[in-house]
Amino acid sequence: MQALSGIEGATYEVLPSHHSDPFRDQVVRAYEDSAGDWQKVLGEQLHFQWGVFGHPDAPRAVSLDEAGLSYLERQLAIATQDGAGDTTLRRVLDVGCGWGATLRHLAHVFPDCPRVDGMNVSAEQLAHCADLVRDVPRPDRVHLYLCDAADIAELPDPEQPYDLVVARGVITHLPPRVYETAVEALARRMRPGSLLLVSETLYSEDFLAHEPGLPADTDHLALGHRKSLRYLTDVLREGGFRIRDDRVLPSPEDAARWVLELKSNIDVHFPETAHPPLEAIRRMASDLAVALLQRRVSVHSILAERAPV
Repeated sequence: MQALSGIEGATYEVLPSHHSDPFRDQVVRAYEDSAGDWQKVLGEQLHFQWGVFGHPDAPRAVSLDEAGLSYLERQLAIATQDGAGDTTLRRVLDVGCGWGATLRHLAHVFPDCPRVDGMNVSAEQLAHCADLVRDVPRPDRVHLYLCDAADIAELPDPEQPYDLVVARGVITHLPPRVYETAVEALARRMRPGSLLLVSETLYSEDFLAHEPGLPADTDHLALGHRKSLRYLTDVLREGGFRIRDDRVLPSPEDAARWVLELKSNIDVHFPETAHPPLEAIRRMASDLAVALLQRRVSVHSILAERAPV
């Protein structure tokens, strides 16, 4: 393993890349700022993939940390009820593991799984992730890789297939060719019958037809490659997966609340100006909330099974 520069004790392995993708650098730039600034906006745990808030008459307010964890737990419940719990997990992968909240939870939920892998293109996020997973049961099970989605084939130990792969909020960052390449590579690295759990922000055909694209010089969150549900699932099917479950989750109301709470936190902690990615959230939040409530944009939880070869 290779030590992260300037961060004592944090380690990851750098995997080779065999393709050129300028958009990858844009994704890296989106997350190069301090995790502390992001925590002021997202919450201490840094769940950056929507949230489920529960009933509006709940006895107390639900925090972003709680909402983010609730959404992850809802997704894992769908997966385990649909088959993942019937098989002993030997290897799990978190694609685009970010700051590590999902990866850490997977290591806790599956304490007997001997191999829990996380991959990401941001060294800054991997540094935080490496520190976060130190308290999981048997932390030596956790392996971190600086790796682009297009280079999933380079993950070590190909003779040991993955039983569960989680991809939450990562497909949104991938250009179509990279997404298609990643799906094909994943299919080769997963055993037949294994599960791929996806959470993704998707756009209606009407939205994609009428809304202008995001100019590269203002796309500070690297969200320019918008995708429809049909495209996302067609690629999965063509790549060797069959869709077992697809539902809008969180609800449009919860999703709108989540993005508006991010904007509120930015306004509170950065009233004048913030780093470009946070400013991008501030600018887009209100319009995105309206689009979510109008069902022109939706967040989908998708469970796909690796079909038999």
